[in-house]
Amino acid sequence: MKRAALAFLAVLALSPFYFVLYRLALFDTVPHDDYAPYLLWLAGAPHGVVPDSPYAYRLLSVAAAWPFYRLLPVLSLTNQPAGLSVETMRAIAALSMLSFTSLLATGGLMAWLGRKEGLNPGAAACAGGVAMALIWHTQVTAIDPLALLFITAGLCAVRRPWLFAALLAVSIGVNEKIAMVLAAWLAARVVFGPDRRWAMLPALQAIVAVLLYGALVLTLRLPGNAYQLTPGGYFGTISENLAAYATARGLLLNIMPSLVLFTIAGIGHRQIGTGLFRRTDIWAIPAMLLVALVLTQFYQAGRLVMHTAPLFVIPLMAALQARDEPRKPSHDHG
Repeated sequence: MKRAALAFLAVLALSPFYFVLYRLALFDTVPHDDYAPYLLWLAGAPHGVVPDSPYAYRLLSVAAAWPFYRLLPVLSLTNQPAGLSVETMRAIAALSMLSFTSLLATGGLMAWLGRKEGLNPGAAACAGGVAMALIWHTQVTAIDPLALLFITAGLCAVRRPWLFAALLAVSIGVNEKIAMVLAAWLAARVVFGPDRRWAMLPALQAIVAVLLYGALVLTLRLPGNAYQLTPGGYFGTISENLAAYATARGLLLNIMPSLVLFTIAGIGHRQIGTGLFRRTDIWAIPAMLLVALVLTQFYQAGRLVMHTAPLFVIPLMAALQARDEPRKPSHDHG
């Protein structure tokens, strides 16, 4: 089984997905937040700038790509955009490698967690594959894969209070969505779940992490996205978002990913034989939809909600595994 898992990871590591990510980012094929200038600023290279809020608060996400910036060669592509500096291309390559390794690590960690939660080796490997596939609904060419990796690691560490607290502390400088997802998941467990006493401490830890991030934002007040700090404008933001969701682009980027996730959650949480997951976890989806409706604009809801995907992958595979397992024959002693 260990050899099969290593072979699976080796095949993924040799896959062309890194070059796909690099091409998508270099050619700016899909909309994404551009962290390359931020990485150049950290590296002390030309063309480096500190981005506006909230991107400037994600320092550790960009710093994680710094070793790749130092180690990777410059990769030139056919018909690449004119005017790109060598430093910019190196930064894009480094951030793409960070996303690629985060994808691999998330898949491997999800497969490991699946085995711990009772999945057979095949179902656990599929859980890793499904997790990696769902990440493509996020900004896969930016730093979202790293946030999904942290959320998956949070699931693995949630029963270890000190390790979970350390992960949350680091997450404040990585991506605020990590603590938000974990707080929504655990708060729902405290309010609605049968094991609320167990969930109370990690829920409190996650909520404190969210509050600490909020305090950081209110203290520094870096420029950019001022609407997020103006409660009086929230109703206007909600109205604009609802109008955007009704467009064809809104249906594709916001509604469809949410429906995919609700479907996966619905299938998986009919089977709650795994110890870590409960039906109440589905409340994390509307919680993050509400965050997207109030604190993001236009076409961010789908990718924001998809950050809750690690909560539902293993229950999905548990349900499919239960359907595929042969029923034990009954013995008639009559």
